[in-house]
Amino acid sequence: MKGIVYACLAGAFLTLQGTANAAIGDRIGSWQAAALTQGTGFIAALLLVWLGRKASWRSLKEVKLPYLFGGAFAALILISNITAFHMNGAAVTVASVLFAQITVTLIMEKSGWFGRTVLRMGAPQWAGLGLMAVGIICLTF
Repeated sequence: MKGIVYACLAGAFLTLQGTANAAIGDRIGSWQAAALTQGTGFIAALLLVWLGRKASWRSLKEVKLPYLFGGAFAALILISNITAFHMNGAAVTVASVLFAQITVTLIMEKSGWFGRTVLRMGAPQWAGLGLMAVGIICLTF
């Protein structure tokens, strides 16, 4: 249950961040807004690490090199999200982001990427994806 609460908080903050980034992008430009958001996010994360005092940087060398580029994806996420907010508005953007996240996650789990157990895709999973796609189409009209 605690994980679901964190996931819901992440979804709410993601929506708030996307909206704020679009507003900032209107004023200073999309790439500048992405850089600003990355910078403030970096500072906030360092502050949380410092306050938590549980984490150690020593184990960083155990992380595989490709995973260290995860932060670079954030820049692409931000610019895509800012652009989508300008073009589609909040509801269609968030719905589309969720659809893409679920689709890619299902592909990853079905393929067994990252050492995960291979997921079996049945009719309910395909129906869920289909209903999400229909929902996005309904939101656009």
